[in-house]
Amino acid sequence: MEIDKILAEKELNVEFQPIVSLENGDIIGYEALCKIAEKSVSDYFDSLDMDSKKRLEKQCRKTILKTNAMLRNHKKLFININPDLLSDEEFNGDYTKRKIEKYQNSINSIILEVSEKCCNAEEELLSIVNHYKSLDFRICLDNTGSAYSGLGRICALNPDFIKIDKKIIHEIQNDEIRQSMIKSLVTFCKESGIILIAVGIETSQELDVILKLGISFAQGFYFSRPALMLPKVSAESYSRIINFRKNQASLENPKKETKDKKQKDKKKESTLTFDGITSGRPIGELCTRGVTVFPDMPVTELLHFFHSNEECSIVTVVDLNHKILGVIPRNTLLDALGGQYGYGLNYKKLVKDLMLQEFITLDYNEFVETAAAKATSRPEKNIYDPMIISKEDAYFGIVTVKELLDSIVTVEVSERTREINRKNRLLQEQQRVQKLDMHMAELVQKSFYPVSAPCRDNWDCAFYFNPMSSVSGDLYDFYYDRDGRFCGTGLFDVSGHGVASGLVGILSKYLAEKIFMGGLDKKLNKVIEEFNKTLTAEKGMVENYLTGIFLRVKDSLVEYVSAGHCDVLVKSYGADTCKTGILGDKDGSFRGRFLGIPGLDGEKFETVKANVKKDTYLLLFTDCLIESRNLAGDEMGIDLLQKVFKKAPKGKAKEVLDYVLDSFNAYTEAVPLRDDLTVIVMHYVGV
Repeated sequence: MEIDKILAEKELNVEFQPIVSLENGDIIGYEALCKIAEKSVSDYFDSLDMDSKKRLEKQCRKTILKTNAMLRNHKKLFININPDLLSDEEFNGDYTKRKIEKYQNSINSIILEVSEKCCNAEEELLSIVNHYKSLDFRICLDNTGSAYSGLGRICALNPDFIKIDKKIIHEIQNDEIRQSMIKSLVTFCKESGIILIAVGIETSQELDVILKLGISFAQGFYFSRPALMLPKVSAESYSRIINFRKNQASLENPKKETKDKKQKDKKKESTLTFDGITSGRPIGELCTRGVTVFPDMPVTELLHFFHSNEECSIVTVVDLNHKILGVIPRNTLLDALGGQYGYGLNYKKLVKDLMLQEFITLDYNEFVETAAAKATSRPEKNIYDPMIISKEDAYFGIVTVKELLDSIVTVEVSERTREINRKNRLLQEQQRVQKLDMHMAELVQKSFYPVSAPCRDNWDCAFYFNPMSSVSGDLYDFYYDRDGRFCGTGLFDVSGHGVASGLVGILSKYLAEKIFMGGLDKKLNKVIEEFNKTLTAEKGMVENYLTGIFLRVKDSLVEYVSAGHCDVLVKSYGADTCKTGILGDKDGSFRGRFLGIPGLDGEKFETVKANVKKDTYLLLFTDCLIESRNLAGDEMGIDLLQKVFKKAPKGKAKEVLDYVLDSFNAYTEAVPLRDDLTVIVMHYVGV
């Protein structure tokens, strides 16, 4: 496939594959992968000459950065550098940096992937890596382990990220040598401040191994295959990561946790609350009498007792003064007398010989919540045994775990119910206030925007304005000179949604009108430059920015300047033909940058001029019109919109607008809007 055909037919696509944190399952970034006709771009490079390679590489980087901006990806973006062009002077300049700035990407989020197989000479690779670092790029050393990535070489390059080659990860559960090598690399990277990423994870077994080896980040088909839209992590891989971390936390220092819990209980034993709730009820009120035995009771007799009383699970051993000496749970006795030799060794023994002397005794007056904390601190095999209660240093009774939990649950449910009711009341009040605030913001915004379009001075106009929610981030206006003649329009789209973007929209509308009307005798590109500078200063630290257009008319002359906004479509009629196109042509050189971004207030803009003839139509719109999707997930797009615009009937601006909107609604039927929508049709009636 020739490079000209690839670029002309727009067969180049970008897919994204997530890079996942193995600490919490979150996506920390995406690797951008360029494809042509479902094949990797790298498959085509070998058959191209150097000039074609350069053209294709440029298109790849441009497409990646443009797509990344369109998808509003705020996570890290990993971009591969073609090995054949790594040392090319054109690419070693600021080409990529300029594209990053043009498409509003953050250079801090861009990571360039350099394969260790790129250069045979270490000095050459080191020089190139240092050059990219000087341009504020972060570097990822890719395919580590596929060649000769000794620690010395890694130290010399000092990358920010290292990707372990997928050949090393493949079936790593069956290779202890590779596991040992990765352990060393994990230790080295942690001590060196380098982020290590395992690539090519395709199975749960591979994921289990790299989790145990301590690698913090990973990438592969097991998490997600590359996709055109930013993909999510699969539910299976996410659950496996979270389950591993929970198991790890529960196994770390269990003895220390138990000791800390006991110390905490001892300090607060008179006032401790269980999970933040206290009933003030003494544990003794839940007591049942229980069973007590004396220490000289034969174990065979106790065995018979347990056989006859299946509901009894424990007995307390006391002396004649009812002082507690020990306990014998049912299971302890059965274990001692069971097995091949157990009965023969122990049947002649007394209860005192087999009783347990390590057990928890609770005082009658201890709170139920304190008792629960102590009960749950026991060894797991005894956690469901009844608790022994004493009063004035003498046996009083037992409390079963069921009775204890029933008491706590009753108190907890009551307290939680009261807390939920209180929070519900607060939430309802907040929702009421927010609803009032939103309604007020909607009324204020509507009062600032025009309610009708101009139909005079050779121009017939119509518009449609539909916010996604109550308050819109779109703003539009029609301008008239001192004599009341229609002289232009402005259409802008504020980033974000809701009240914040609506307020920025109101500010922008006021400034746009003031600066446009004050600059009727100035060049239109100078007018929008002044607007950009003023807006940036007036909105201060507010993050919202604008795209938009100023369009000025004087008789049949139309002047137009764009600030990163959707193109204006134009349709004109000849003798027997109807033509549509983009006002300013298709190369896009006239498109300026976004408005209101600090540091870009000196940006230059270009004015497009055109003389229109009678029955020329202009179509202005915000990006919702072309970026909305149908049920199949396909965008309407600029090409389909041009076809719809061309088929619109020759008539009043309102008729053309209705036709465009009807076609749009039919295409996006049953799919709700995901953005604010504004459409303006301007019809030059002529004289």
